Amino acid sequence: ISDCPHPVIAMIHGPCVGGGLEIASRTDIRIADESARFGVPVNRLGLVVAYAELKALLDIVGPAVALEMLLEGRIVGASEAASMRLVNRVVPEAKLESEVYDTAKRIADGAPLAARWHKKFVRRLLEPKSLREDELDESYDCFGTEDFQIGYRAFLEKKKPQFKGR
Repeated sequence: ISDCPHPVIAMIHGPCVGGGLEIASRTDIRIADESARFGVPVNRLGLVVAYAELKALLDIVGPAVALEMLLEGRIVGASEAASMRLVNRVVPEAKLESEVYDTAKRIADGAPLAARWHKKFVRRLLEPKSLREDELDESYDCFGTEDFQIGYRAFLEKKKPQFKGR
């Protein structure tokens, strides 16, 4: 999921614990309804979360909240998960599906190459090593793409862009 070049959205209804939370932590956007519950209650089983799975959670919530979740093993509701930055937003249960599909449509209406680059750039900035010169210059590559030409013309013409290659 983390390596997928396309945006990945998690639609979360009900329990999102243990392995489910590990999967959701790998997605780009997490939208939950009010019934959602989150946690990693492995402390009661004598299990540990592996480095690779823990890294995704740590990147989202930070070390203090990650340790709180792991050490206490508490299950938290959707609003508390939102305050922990574990989910992007919480919506009423009846609106969950439409909110996720509306989000996907807004993403799909954008330039696909820009979405891929943004995913790549955010992931790279989470790495501790310094950016190389070629990486710093990569953001300018967008100016040579068809997506930029389509978006730029649509902006000048005050029209909605129609990107290709979806």
